[in-house]
Amino acid sequence: MQNLLKKLLRLVITVAVIFLAVRWCSKQFGSVITLPGGSGGGTVGSGKGSSEESGGWFSPKKQNDRSTVNEDLIEDVEDLERELGIGKYKGQKPSTQPQTTQTPSTTTTASAPLAFKGIPLTGSSSAFGSALVKAGFKNAGNGTYTGDFAGYSNCKVTPTGNPVQEVRVDFPVISDWDALEKAYDNLQADLTRKYGIDPIVNRNLAVYNLPNGTISLDADVTNQSSWHVILKYANAATTTSTGGLGRNPIDDL
Repeated sequence: MQNLLKKLLRLVITVAVIFLAVRWCSKQFGSVITLPGGSGGGTVGSGKGSSEESGGWFSPKKQNDRSTVNEDLIEDVEDLERELGIGKYKGQKPSTQPQTTQTPSTTTTASAPLAFKGIPLTGSSSAFGSALVKAGFKNAGNGTYTGDFAGYSNCKVTPTGNPVQEVRVDFPVISDWDALEKAYDNLQADLTRKYGIDPIVNRNLAVYNLPNGTISLDADVTNQSSWHVILKYANAATTTSTGGLGRNPIDDL
């Protein structure tokens, strides 16, 4: 009887692992984002990265490229082993306590306005500009500021509205397609990891809907001489994100 039970448990865990592996593969290779179009909506030439529709694509599934192990698959298998009392949990009583889901420490709330590098998107444009200067940016005139952001140098930051309602970040021009694609995918992965939600994707535009506003990731690929990634923070009137200089680049986002 015990041998039969063991065989049954092995069969169950085998089927479960196969199911989880198939689900993981479908997540990894199930879809792509066609790019570009970007701000200009043009067509990239016949070089590397071009596509039939508009000149290239960025894969949203590359957000896991920075990790060598699929943590979701491992956690699912461990949860199943724990529930069945097998594997490394053999001999332990199956867990009867409900599993709790951890929420990211940076989860935003609707009680405060959206923030850019810890600066709330509120107040006059001049006050916001002064706060940017204190955060290390230089006033470049015409309502724009330049400085380091998310690990990139010489980014252009443009707040709009009075009071400020939106902040746009234009990253440096990247004329190499592979480098542009990598920058876009890495920024999307960082945003997904920080805010704990998947973006709504429409071609090359990825939008994160937060309780207090939206963060959108885009790319201008109209002309190779001006290829660059664009990030926008739009206030919906209500989050406080902590930020600071000299920290991990993901803290900027």
